[in-house]
This record gives sequence, structure tokens and C-alpha cells, in this order.
Amino acid sequence: SGCGSKSFTLQSYADEYINSKPDDNVSVSEEPAPMKGADIHGSTTSRIITSPTNERDKKQKGSGAMQRALDSWLEEEWNPTFDDEEQKAKDKEADEHFSLQHYYDKRQKYLEAEEAKWKASGEEKPEAHYEKLERLPVIGK
Repeated sequence: SGCGSKSFTLQSYADEYINSKPDDNVSVSEEPAPMKGADIHGSTTSRIITSPTNERDKKQKGSGAMQRALDSWLEEEWNPTFDDEEQKAKDKEADEHFSLQHYYDKRQKYLEAEEAKWKASGEEKPEAHYEKLERLPVIGK
């Protein structure tokens, strides 16, 4: 929630002003207009409104790219790490009594599982972005 006890979030702002709405099933393209009404410096353009025709345009309606990436990561990487009964019991308890410790413990379990996956694969783990940034020279030192 935002200031003044009003219910405002970045997601609600994006949904209202940026994200596509379900009833906005149109796309806009620019095409040259007929010469009538063109000025001396160039031609004018007119807007043509069409419905999305290909499958990619239809899939992109609704949630944004970041949300789709997060959803796929949750489905493919995060959730499969926690399939055991012990974790399900902990999740149920956390639903009843929220604590950050629960999510910290879950994060630790995920990181350990990822480390084990990299060791089992025999491949070298890619360098993290923060590690790359730490190697950059600092200006002025």
C-alpha cells in the first residue's frame, strides 16, 4: 500500500496505465495516408487498427514479459526443489503463521539443491553478475 493509506502498488499502476487490458485486442500500425492533406515537408500517416493475427501476439496479452519469466522459473526450477512431504508440512504451517525465517530456510534449501545440480552435471557454474561487477576496476582507486 502507498502513502495516505490508499491501496496503490506498482503492479496496480502498471495494470491501469501500461499493461494490455483483456478487451484491448487490437494493434496499431502506421501507413502512409493519401496525398490529400499532406504538407509540403512530407506526407502524413494514418493509423490502422487491426486485431492480432499471430499466436505470439495473442500470448503476449495479459501478463508482461517479466511475469511470464518469473512464472516459468517458478514452475521449472523453484517448485520442483520442494516436492518432499516435510517441506509441504512446513509450507502449510507458514501459510497459517507467516515468518520470514521460513522463506530464508527455503532459499537455503534451493541454493544447496542448485549447487548439488552443478556438481552432478560436471560443468562449471557460470559467474554471477555481482561477481563480474566486483572484478571491474573502481575509478579513483
